[in-house]
Amino acid sequence: MAGERSHTAGRFALDIDGYNVGFLKKFSGLAMEADIAANDLGPDNIQKKHVSNIKWTPGKATVGIGMGKGMYEWINASFRKGYQTKGGSFTSGDFNYKAQSRLEFQEALITSVTVPKLDGSSKDAAYFDIEFEAERVKWIKGGGEDIKAKIGTKQKAWLCSNFRVEIDDMPCDRVASVDSFTWKCSVAPDQIGTTREPTKHPAKVIVPDIKLAISHADHQKWADWAYQWFVQGNHYDENEKNGRIVFLGPDMKKEMGEITLKHIGLKKFSDDDAEANSEKIKRFNVEVYVEEMEFKINESDS
Repeated sequence: MAGERSHTAGRFALDIDGYNVGFLKKFSGLAMEADIAANDLGPDNIQKKHVSNIKWTPGKATVGIGMGKGMYEWINASFRKGYQTKGGSFTSGDFNYKAQSRLEFQEALITSVTVPKLDGSSKDAAYFDIEFEAERVKWIKGGGEDIKAKIGTKQKAWLCSNFRVEIDDMPCDRVASVDSFTWKCSVAPDQIGTTREPTKHPAKVIVPDIKLAISHADHQKWADWAYQWFVQGNHYDENEKNGRIVFLGPDMKKEMGEITLKHIGLKKFSDDDAEANSEKIKRFNVEVYVEEMEFKINESDS
């Protein structure tokens, strides 16, 4: 099946809602799959099996920050609980960028968005991992059309080290890293038989916790908040904060995008393990919960 393998060779294109995803690193999924049920053993100790449900496996795309309007608006609506369904296509090309096959999908819902670990010492290019489920998928033989114009020439200039964290009045200039986190939306299928694809419906959104590693130079104010939150019991709605994670360009000033964090509260506050005679920079760790997230990309860079 064309969608079964993971495509990494660079001669492929993904369109969402008519807009090309220009910085696509990898794509996999959208394979046909059956759930198999088995009856109890019969008199001859033979277990009878039958198809209980037919479905398409999730589509999985690894994309850069220049992801195109279709993908950006899809993620943004999902974070806002807009639950937009989108259609699109994935086209595979040969060595000469001529289309060999195409997967067309309809009524798809995003089920997860993973943000990579952001680390001030990293040299790696940053990519988002997007997973979605589609109600209907169709495989079409390619017509040999040229897809080279749809393929981004290089990943947008965004590294895992190019970020800034802001949380209301808290000192964040020395945030050394933000652990990778995944926003999730579970999808409930409406089973309607073995010969037709089930419909998909959003069931539950899980907004992830965020873990920060911060230089010990900023320890005191964070420790004060932790004391008020955990010891004095000031951990109600009015004590929550707001903030954002900002994706920065190479100059560390231009804002390429952001994830807005709403209703932030402390989940855990801890120091790094002490290590005798170590020359490591001393840091402390803060884990916060977040009730709502919003996703924004500067469309001039997408």
